[in-house]
Amino acid sequence: MVEYDTIIIGAGSVGVPTALALSNQGLNTLVIDTFPSVSQGDNKHAIGGIRATHTHKAKIWLCQRSIDIFSTWEEKFGDDIWWSQGGYCFVAYTEQDDQMLKATVKTQKDFGLNINYVSADKIKKLLPGINDKGLLGGTFSPEDGNASPLLALHAFYRRATELGAKFHFNEKVVDILTKDHRVIGIKTDKNTYKTQSVINAAGAYAKEVGAFIGTNIPVQPESHEAGITEPVKNFFKPMIVDIRPCSDSIYGDSKNYYF
Repeated sequence: MVEYDTIIIGAGSVGVPTALALSNQGLNTLVIDTFPSVSQGDNKHAIGGIRATHTHKAKIWLCQRSIDIFSTWEEKFGDDIWWSQGGYCFVAYTEQDDQMLKATVKTQKDFGLNINYVSADKIKKLLPGINDKGLLGGTFSPEDGNASPLLALHAFYRRATELGAKFHFNEKVVDILTKDHRVIGIKTDKNTYKTQSVINAAGAYAKEVGAFIGTNIPVQPESHEAGITEPVKNFFKPMIVDIRPCSDSIYGDSKNYYF
């Protein structure tokens, strides 16, 4: 039986790049997923935003590194992953959001993020057609962008396999095997594999994977709604986030609309 340095459960936005990084370091890596290919869970529903516009320094620095990778991927490896560096806008329509975003920008700048609070007029130039009724301004971080989740994950997958990573699809993990409180392998509906290291990259199913070893991982799936239009000519570049809450008698409270 082949013994792997690491087995990754899940071939999505965490599992595939992790396999790429580990195989790049020469580790014998196996990725297992119940779906027939990579990026078939929540990834293919994602809007593809890639931003360092966060408030915690670790997330800012981590996502700045992500932007470095996405923005140079086609140049280095030849895959067009639809990278577009149009920036990110968080808009303010209330005094509370206005003050919150202004305070947030100061923190973000302290951590090295290229971001500014800009006027309503600047927002209207960045986002032609935006509803300007009550618009006070917002933040703009020009180095953020977006890419295709499907194209990117398949590009990372191909590179990982070139470096030796193995992917098993249509295979479900049914148990993590332990001995003396240490991982010794995993069992699937098709086989058993040896390893001393398992990475839980199962996304919405991470809690189920954690239960195999008696660990309660506090991950609760949350359903998001998406509206898709017919194709239209691109009329603005930044990703835009509207943080106003909206109460609806059918769907309850919602917030964070983004486009």
